[in-house]
Amino acid sequence: MWKKSKVTDQTATGQGGPSEAEQEEEKKAGIKKRSKVPGVMITQFIEVLPEGKSTPDFLRKPIALTIQEGKLAIFKANVCGDPKPEVTWGRAKGDMSDTETFQKKYDEATGEYTLEIHRVSGEEADTYKCYAINEYGKAICTAALNVIEVGFKKKKAMEQLEDIGRGRVNQNFVRPCVRPSFVLGSVDPAEFRKLLRKRKGVDKEEAVKEPGEIDEKFWEIIMSADRKDYERICAEFGVKDFRVMLKKLSEKKKERQEEQAKDGVMIPYSDEEEMKHSLKTVGKKLIFSVRDLKAEDAGLYQVDVEEVNLFSTDFKIPTVDFIVKIQEVKAKEREDAMFECVLSHPWPRIKWMGKNATLEEGEKYTITVSEDKLIHRLLIKDCSQLDKGIYSAAAGIKTCSAWLIVEADSDPASHGKKKTRKTTQAGGTGLDLGKLAQEQQEKLAKERQEQIDAANKARAEEERLAREALLAPPPPDTGDGDSGEGGDSGEGKDTGDGKNKSKSGSNKSKDGGKSVGKSVGETKDSEKEEDDKKNKKSTDDSDKCKGTSNYDIDPNANGEGDGDSKGRKGHPGPLIPDAVIGSSLHNDAEKERDDKYKKSTDVSDKGKGASNNDIDPNANGEGDGDSKGRKGHPGPLIPDTVIDPNVKSGTGETEEYIDAAGMHSVRTRQGPLLKDTVIDPNGQSGTGETEEYTDASGKRSESTRQGPLLKDTVIDPNAQSGTEETEQYTDVSGKRSERTRQGPLLKDTVIDPGVQFVSGLSNVHALIGQPAELMCKLSNDNCEGTWYRDSKKLTADDGHIMSRDGANHKLVINRCQEEDSGKYRFEADGRKTEAMLNVEDPPRFDPDDLSAFSQPVIVKVGNSTTFKLPFVGREPMKIQWYRNGEELLDDNTTKIEKSFTQSRLLLSKCQRKDTGEIKIKLKNEHGTMEAISRLIVLDKPTAPQGPVEVLESTASCIHIKWRAPKDDGGCPVINYNLERQQVGRNTWKKLGDIPGVPEYKDNDVEHGRKYCYRIRVVTEEGVSEMMETDDLTAGTLAFPSSPAPPKVASAFNNCINLTWSTPTDTGGSRILGYNLEKRKKGSNLWSPVNPTDEPIQEKKRAVTDVVAGNEYEFRVYAINVSGLSEPSSPSEFIFAKDPKNPPGKVEDLKVADTSYTALSLSWNKPTEEVGVQDEAKGYFIEVRQAECIDWTRCNITPIILTTFTVKSLKAMAMYWIRVIAINDGGEGVPQDLDNYILAMPPPVRPCFTDNKMKSFMVVRAGNSVRILLNFEASPWPEVMWLKDDVPLLKRVNISNSESSSQLLITSSERSDSGIYTIVVKNLVGQESFSVEVRVTDDPKPPGPVELEENVPGTVTVIWEPSPDEKRDDHLHYSVSKRDSTKGSWSTVADRLFNNKFTACNIMPGREYHFRVYAKNDMGMSAPSESPTWGSERRKDTFVVNIPAYKTCDLRTAPAFLVPLRQHTAPKGYECYMSCAIKGNPKPRVTWYRNNISLNTNTNYLITNICGVCSLLILRVTPKDWGEYSIQIESSLGRAESSTKLTVRE
Repeated sequence: MWKKSKVTDQTATGQGGPSEAEQEEEKKAGIKKRSKVPGVMITQFIEVLPEGKSTPDFLRKPIALTIQEGKLAIFKANVCGDPKPEVTWGRAKGDMSDTETFQKKYDEATGEYTLEIHRVSGEEADTYKCYAINEYGKAICTAALNVIEVGFKKKKAMEQLEDIGRGRVNQNFVRPCVRPSFVLGSVDPAEFRKLLRKRKGVDKEEAVKEPGEIDEKFWEIIMSADRKDYERICAEFGVKDFRVMLKKLSEKKKERQEEQAKDGVMIPYSDEEEMKHSLKTVGKKLIFSVRDLKAEDAGLYQVDVEEVNLFSTDFKIPTVDFIVKIQEVKAKEREDAMFECVLSHPWPRIKWMGKNATLEEGEKYTITVSEDKLIHRLLIKDCSQLDKGIYSAAAGIKTCSAWLIVEADSDPASHGKKKTRKTTQAGGTGLDLGKLAQEQQEKLAKERQEQIDAANKARAEEERLAREALLAPPPPDTGDGDSGEGGDSGEGKDTGDGKNKSKSGSNKSKDGGKSVGKSVGETKDSEKEEDDKKNKKSTDDSDKCKGTSNYDIDPNANGEGDGDSKGRKGHPGPLIPDAVIGSSLHNDAEKERDDKYKKSTDVSDKGKGASNNDIDPNANGEGDGDSKGRKGHPGPLIPDTVIDPNVKSGTGETEEYIDAAGMHSVRTRQGPLLKDTVIDPNGQSGTGETEEYTDASGKRSESTRQGPLLKDTVIDPNAQSGTEETEQYTDVSGKRSERTRQGPLLKDTVIDPGVQFVSGLSNVHALIGQPAELMCKLSNDNCEGTWYRDSKKLTADDGHIMSRDGANHKLVINRCQEEDSGKYRFEADGRKTEAMLNVEDPPRFDPDDLSAFSQPVIVKVGNSTTFKLPFVGREPMKIQWYRNGEELLDDNTTKIEKSFTQSRLLLSKCQRKDTGEIKIKLKNEHGTMEAISRLIVLDKPTAPQGPVEVLESTASCIHIKWRAPKDDGGCPVINYNLERQQVGRNTWKKLGDIPGVPEYKDNDVEHGRKYCYRIRVVTEEGVSEMMETDDLTAGTLAFPSSPAPPKVASAFNNCINLTWSTPTDTGGSRILGYNLEKRKKGSNLWSPVNPTDEPIQEKKRAVTDVVAGNEYEFRVYAINVSGLSEPSSPSEFIFAKDPKNPPGKVEDLKVADTSYTALSLSWNKPTEEVGVQDEAKGYFIEVRQAECIDWTRCNITPIILTTFTVKSLKAMAMYWIRVIAINDGGEGVPQDLDNYILAMPPPVRPCFTDNKMKSFMVVRAGNSVRILLNFEASPWPEVMWLKDDVPLLKRVNISNSESSSQLLITSSERSDSGIYTIVVKNLVGQESFSVEVRVTDDPKPPGPVELEENVPGTVTVIWEPSPDEKRDDHLHYSVSKRDSTKGSWSTVADRLFNNKFTACNIMPGREYHFRVYAKNDMGMSAPSESPTWGSERRKDTFVVNIPAYKTCDLRTAPAFLVPLRQHTAPKGYECYMSCAIKGNPKPRVTWYRNNISLNTNTNYLITNICGVCSLLILRVTPKDWGEYSIQIESSLGRAESSTKLTVRE
């Protein structure tokens, strides 16, 4: 049924009223319509629309954007229409040919068309148009793009805002840091009335409607229209009261005042932060906030001021999440701390926060990202107490946080000193993050593949349903007489007098439109006249003809074409678009082709055909004939211009053919003939190939094909050609027939999304001169690609190595230079991936220069010294020198010289205080580098330190002790020089030098005499100043020791009773009595209680000389024949008042923590009640086991604190606990726990505590194997060791403790190799860990070596395998070569696992020698020599007269350049000892600990590199305490150096 559309809607907003000339032009071009969406103009091509068909329209139009320069601008649109319209984009000024800047996309899932403009600039600021076109019409809408220029003046922007007038913000999304610099508007709101345009021809007779009766469509249009269109809109809707309309319009706009624009949709907001959206005004800034972000909050936000778009931004919320979150890290001072996490999706860089501040890459923090962008790490260097706190990581809207705990150094000796930087690192999750990231990457790839498969499956299902619908029998034809249909698909059927005037296919479809013709056309009497008028220029001599124009055909269509304008028969299979086989045709070519077909006529008697200029290669149909009688192909039809793009298309090419009647005819082909080599390279061309086919009437006929049949193997290369598969199909008349298919059916695998990137390129940072590698992976192993740098194609001549290993494509730059920096791009099959290569040139030191600089510099006081260090790096370079952490500047004694390649520090007149750390720091834009040395200034020592302590003073000796000097001058103390003077004499007696122990016992004294001593320090640098002691008496009086502090027995208002005990040392005589003193609190004066000449004989006293209410303390002296002792310590303060009431029960008694041997309690003080219970002064804790009835007191004296730890408990035993409060009035009522306590810690699942556990170790046969693993678990776990999942042998020793387990094999054998697994299990759970141990030995050399020449210029080296090859699966071989022209051996092959190698480039006239080595994890065997290959070319004798010279003996005896120094290492840390030696010949080095050789001990790592001998202890234990020495020996002598290692707990 045909239905005429009534145009009643208003013209689109912003288009204005058309003039009379414009209206005449519109009538010629089409019918203008108004869309429901404001701002959209629709043009209808035909006057009447078929039933069910519609013109294009916009469901959502693009909105105006204001974007900052350099950002991404996105226009989005949704369209509707039947048939589905094609969407194109354009702009008012300029072109859009730059595909990198303008990218057009379509999302099939949402039906959304997108135009992306990358890195917008002022040139892209324009009005952009979006076109939606189908065969019935087109829709157009516009959107403006404004670009914010960077760096404008605030004053200028404010002036522009004033030009707009005072407006209010309807929609707002403000970024305070970005302000627009473009002109927001040039029209004053006050001038709007002058701009209103009067319209002629207003119907004055129409009645004026009340504001309440106005059509709602009027308000919908006028609220989004420009002010200049108000008058025209009011006239068309009959609104005459303009003032009432404006008032009503203002009220409606106020209703939208508190709304925010997101994706063109208003959303409510307020100034309160409790709502989802809030708008706050801070000064002149407006801040829009969105709380509780969710995925649906993403979209395009914009702000309008007085209907002028001020700013727009596309707010995106990524779907990334944390798979592994950051964990709490505990680090020690000056240690590095590591936080790491794993994301669910690749993310270029997450945001790290530390204590609410954003962290950036620098000297303190190092931020790294893995190549797949899934693993992110934050390294905090040189941790201090200031670094502790909460650190967080943010990726999108997801965050996670963790604590950094920095533990202070427990060594009291290091307080106040600068600690040494540690090389250890704390933190990390302990998980295999690389494995987790790889699993996540595989998961993402699998999800992408599933989406592709689902899309392919859905598309195949649509094609199947369409094919079934088109193969269904058509309804019978009820029309008679002349009939025809216009439009894109037209059919004509002559059922009358044999004259058909219909034009088959009027070809009015526009470029890019798609249409599908009907299988059978039905013509009704009411439509004959229209068809005759449209097709009056075409004649049809055929009795029956049906045609369908299929220039632009839906690739999903699967039906039977009926005919084209030339009568060619259609195909019953799907029609295939050209884009699948070759390049698409241009619109100009399509228009030219349409014009040609409009002029064509049909002269065939009977024929059915389809114009298949755009044909789907997936089609598998049967063609019956064309307008000149050519029979169709039983395979897919492919246009000539698509298959062979190299052949130039043309017209007028004539060829002969045999028509259906068997007669020879001539036809002209549009375009070149299809060549056999293009379609089927294996086929043989020929003519006269006859085949049978069934025409529309069911009659069997024959035809001869010119050239070979087109086989399906062209489309499906995996199919086998030459099969004849018979299938049934239904023809046009509905009759079932059979046909034979040439080749297999088309498989679904043809619908391939193409090559995709499994993993793209990642940004690479490389040092200058070092290699760099860029790699990506495709989904297809057979796809080639191209590399670009800064849009320039790379070739192998540029010094780049481009390789492909299956789907992996790699670009390698061996030596990076500055010009290699830039953006690299890899393109394959129309897809591309990009990454940046940054070539950095940070400061660097030569290792030899750095090693020499690190050696301590020793200089005597007053002398000068120099520190020099060369470097390389990009200028400008900032050079700084430091001494003991303070920067050095040029002054009288310090001079700093700087150049492009080195820096020198000159220190003159060095003093002892200059001793310390010397550091040079280099910094440029690429990084920072430091080097540390040490300056030691030697000087005379300072005097010894006092006071002198008298250890013994008797009638026969005086034993004194003093302290070592504060500064030894940089040299150890050799001796102490002593002099003595008897008091009363003028002479000093020299006692001589004593060893470097600061104490002396003088046995040459007289009883009762007084002596004075002078002490000096002696070192290699000289003698210090003297220290003189006080007068010391030989045989002094023996006084008693101090008594214990007095105890208060009781206290009253007028009396305090005290007791005390006898002193521990009476001085060798009887105690004659005691003196007692008292002092009031707040006073410094002690007053005697008893007269000094009347000692107290008893050890108690009632003190009555007190004032009630005051607080006192007491002390006591002991007296013997020698005199008074030192006073005792004061007693506790006691009030002089009557006794108190006992306290009450403690409150809130609970257990804070438990273990196997202890438990911690806490409670609150009991409450005070006047006259009932007083304040508690202390507490007693009592405990008893469950099976006992007696309570045991844990503390002898009351404790003041309200916490206590009960120790010495029996593991897993049950205990009852109670607490008793006490004061001066006595003990209170005990408070018991509600239940018994079990002596065990809280349950803990077993877990291993070592972060750096080794999972693989290699041991030499005969050495010991030791595996120590620490863990924590509660209750005590059961530990079990397995080897290759079976129990261990008896020769393996297992030692278990509460928190560790050790496996020990004293003498290992090769059979001990395997995987050792520890299983720790308790009631909570179990944990296991495996260590692979490989026991091996140096391999034995290979067997005899033979040489063969199979190819000239090559030599094949063949050798017998090593005897160890069968026992060691890691054994491999290495081959070295030496020729007669070179004296050195060079390795030509390594890691060979066979017994044969072919050496190339063997030159004639040279002798070659080969060596074969056997290698394994332990080392390399002795070589096996090959026989000599080839003969050396003899040359004439060349005589050189060499003058005689005297041989120089370069041999030197072994000696130490730098000896060992003393070491003090904390327990559990590593210790590194080193020294420098010399000697020629090279001396043999042996390390000893307590005179026991360490060279064969695997617990120590011993190296000797370039004369620097070092010994490394990975984990220091108390067993490593002792004396270490190194002995070097050669034929010229022997030398030895020793040191001591002290282990600090």
